[in-house]
Amino acid sequence: MDRRHFLASVAALPSLAWASPPSTATRPVLRNTANMQRMALSSARLLDPALSNITGYALFDADTGEALDSYQPDLALPPASVSKAITAVYARHVLGSDYRFVTRLFATGPLVDGIVQGDLYLVGGGDPALDTDELAELAKAAVSAGVRSIAGRFIVDGSALPNINEIDQSQPNYLGYNPSISGLNLNFNRVYFEWKQTAAGYDLSLDARGVQNKPLVRWMDIRAEDRGAPVFEYALASGHDRWSVARSALGKGGGRWLPVRQPGDYVGEVFQTLAAAAGMRLPAHKHGKVPSQAVELGRFESNHMDEVLRWMLKYSNNLTAECIGLTASQRLGGRPLSLATSAGAMGRWARANLGVSGVDFKNHSGLTDKSRVSAAQMAGMLAHSRSQAGLNGILKSFNLVDRNGNSMNVGDVTVRAKTGTLNFTRGLAGYLEKGGRKYSFAILSADLAARANIPLAERERPRGAKTWRGKAKRQEQALLRHWLEVVS
Repeated sequence: MDRRHFLASVAALPSLAWASPPSTATRPVLRNTANMQRMALSSARLLDPALSNITGYALFDADTGEALDSYQPDLALPPASVSKAITAVYARHVLGSDYRFVTRLFATGPLVDGIVQGDLYLVGGGDPALDTDELAELAKAAVSAGVRSIAGRFIVDGSALPNINEIDQSQPNYLGYNPSISGLNLNFNRVYFEWKQTAAGYDLSLDARGVQNKPLVRWMDIRAEDRGAPVFEYALASGHDRWSVARSALGKGGGRWLPVRQPGDYVGEVFQTLAAAAGMRLPAHKHGKVPSQAVELGRFESNHMDEVLRWMLKYSNNLTAECIGLTASQRLGGRPLSLATSAGAMGRWARANLGVSGVDFKNHSGLTDKSRVSAAQMAGMLAHSRSQAGLNGILKSFNLVDRNGNSMNVGDVTVRAKTGTLNFTRGLAGYLEKGGRKYSFAILSADLAARANIPLAERERPRGAKTWRGKAKRQEQALLRHWLEVVS
């Protein structure tokens, strides 16, 4: 990111409430019942036989709220990362498109001869995308202001958001996309594990690499062990992350991101290293909450919310979605201590502001198979004028392909959508635009029995999941092509 600013049938659809357009809480009406029933029959034939019982879809006219097509529209399934589209609408309306996360440095005493006569606080504001190079800029700013050392303590404060150990406890604990959450985050709370084979064995290292800075991390460690499985094991010992890796899995060399489970300690150590490189000596960090009388020495502001949301939807970053959702829920006056509590607040907001009730979000990113949303609910929320405004300009384009998998020349057609993928779970929801008309849609599929039977050791890449996902994606493309042929 550029952060240089310091930065079943159609008639089965449930009743939905709308804001302008449409403006009344009525059951969606069919423009031509016979034609729409024929559309439903013809589109249902496009479903993969292996997925038809576990798929639901819905297509609405986004300008009028009229239901155009559906199949098992009330089948409640995990939306996966499609959840992020609703999180984006939620955050944009609650926080505002210009909202910025701010990371600050505070001092509790005056600066005398380059020494802060008191404590120095590094205070997070919930920024999910702060990286090492940006943290280095904050250290340099303090040095430019004349700070060379401190007489008191160096304290990290991540209290802006609750400390949450991981997004989804059912995921393997070594996956970089399932990190811990805090009000003080760095590199999406991931640390880079690199290994190189040597004559004596392996050199293993952990670092907080950015583009310009690559500080080593010693607050956590990793060692190679002689075993076949599991590939990674994690333990928390005396407040430190302790990793081990199966030597047999290392090969000649490589690298991957591992999740950070103690974000405040990670940021504290990295900032101490970056500060030393910039010319500022700091003691080892401690934890605490900044006092109200502390004076701000410097700050780093994230990009504005629109850019953060655009980036989140494009790359589907889980930590970003969770931090944004938690921040929005707090803005509404709550202090959620869990993702489920915050996601519940988002669901209540959706009922009051998007006119759809009964959705059951368990987090903001979709990294869980416990959330439940039906295709009718998702397409209905997207059809609402607040969602159309909230996703305007930030929802990414979706590529249409023909039956052979080649990109299609679609003329005046535009498709913008959010995908969602878990093992044996797939979702796609967004908007079709053709001939000046706009349609909202949602397609959800999930084989929850297959998910439940995945052995723990295979949860990163279970057998059969890739083939299943291919079927679901081809099914989505077939439905989109069909809808674009028949809508007018």
